Amino acid sequence: MLQLANIAGAILPLAYCAAFGVYALAFFRPEEGFRRWRRPALVVALVIHTALIYAQTMYHGHCLVYTPFEMTTLISFTVTLTYLIVEITSGERGTGMFFTGLALLLQTLSSMFARPITEAGADPMLLNDTVGLHISAALIGYTAFAISAVYGGLYLMLYHQIRSNRFGTFYQRLPSLQLLERMSEKSAVVGVVFLTVAIAIAVIYLPDVLPGFRYGDPKLVVTVLIWIIYTGALLAKYIVRLEGRKVVILSLVGFVGTILSMTLINFVLTGFHRFQ
Repeated sequence: MLQLANIAGAILPLAYCAAFGVYALAFFRPEEGFRRWRRPALVVALVIHTALIYAQTMYHGHCLVYTPFEMTTLISFTVTLTYLIVEITSGERGTGMFFTGLALLLQTLSSMFARPITEAGADPMLLNDTVGLHISAALIGYTAFAISAVYGGLYLMLYHQIRSNRFGTFYQRLPSLQLLERMSEKSAVVGVVFLTVAIAIAVIYLPDVLPGFRYGDPKLVVTVLIWIIYTGALLAKYIVRLEGRKVVILSLVGFVGTILSMTLINFVLTGFHRFQ
């Protein structure tokens, strides 16, 4: 099993690179040969990623949440899996290059900076059901925000191309502005729902579970601020009919906060979120 984890970890960035390459070729050169190999390449990367996660968790009993870069590989996996489901159910493949590119970036960062697993067994706190539910909800929320950010970034790119009267490859291949805005919005809604669950668990239940819990923990405070930004953007969309472009920009600001929460704040300031 350890050998499986080492092999999968070594070739996984290459597998995502291959999937991204096929999707990119199909995007810029829509030939049948490239289009035919898009989904198989993505499935291969997911299978290898599944093998890596299985080997690390089942063999070592290691929960992949000890460091931001372990969380990063989980987000890479869930983003890819979510996109594959969307692609299969909707038939829309114009955004595949961007999601596989995001998965490649996240997994490459994880492979480069995640510390090797040196011992079996998980921190006893991570075996608590309440903590597990909190982490799972936060992970799904962060994944939804990442997906929303991709759709939002594509929306802004297409918006500026249309405003500039440039109707090239991106205009022809990408979905409509309305669809990109709607997908970004729906993903943000999912993220807000699950982040609400994660925050509620942290505030109500974790003080009795985690030693050293503080309501003023920097990561908890930043997470609440991220929730406020996303919730405010969605409320502005529905209540005051804020322009879609401005809602997307607010959502991207929230995603930047999400990245900071997972990296800088986790490394420098946070307290009870450290498990090592």
